[in-house]
Amino acid sequence: MNPTVLLCRHGNTFAAGEKVVIIGSQEDLPLTPEGILQASELGEVLRERGFQVSRVCSGPLLRTKVFAECVVAALGRSVPISIDARLTELDYGAWSGLSDDEIKATYGEELLSKWQEASQRPAGIDFQPPVEQVRTDAESLLAECASLGGVSVVVSSNGRLREFGRLCSAEANRTMSFKMRTGSASLLEYSDGRWGIRAWNLRPVELKDLL
Repeated sequence: MNPTVLLCRHGNTFAAGEKVVIIGSQEDLPLTPEGILQASELGEVLRERGFQVSRVCSGPLLRTKVFAECVVAALGRSVPISIDARLTELDYGAWSGLSDDEIKATYGEELLSKWQEASQRPAGIDFQPPVEQVRTDAESLLAECASLGGVSVVVSSNGRLREFGRLCSAEANRTMSFKMRTGSASLLEYSDGRWGIRAWNLRPVELKDLL
């Protein structure tokens, strides 16, 4: 098998009926029970399909670490989990803690739409780290996965994962947002000296036919 990476976005951090806001590196929220279930479902799909995971990498925030631990528990065998600062969610600056409606009211719908639909950072809002650093982090982690071979599960958050999509996509698709739903996964494969996207933003049940 070619080197393979399963990119995972952590599960839900807001329960049904709760106010949903943007959370970044400064908001270390736990997973909800549903978020834990999402991780377990993903791990169960990997186990059922005989997907031989060789390592798991997670960002340091609670929501990503617990998601990674639940995936490994569902695999039913010991797999090392490494905590990697290159997978820490972005700091969204003044947008952190705000709902979409609050951002629209204060900063305008256009800025929010550009971030959601094309991953264009909003002018005047200090997202950190700089996009160049986020891309460098993604490149270096993927290079390690290619060198080590096997199957790596990588757990992070929405802002970070978008750059993995941009790095691995065809030139014509780099204006996509590459947004991922909570509890979803994307499949990357390394072939002919480069990483490519086999599937993006799939629920665990949707991954079954690919594995």
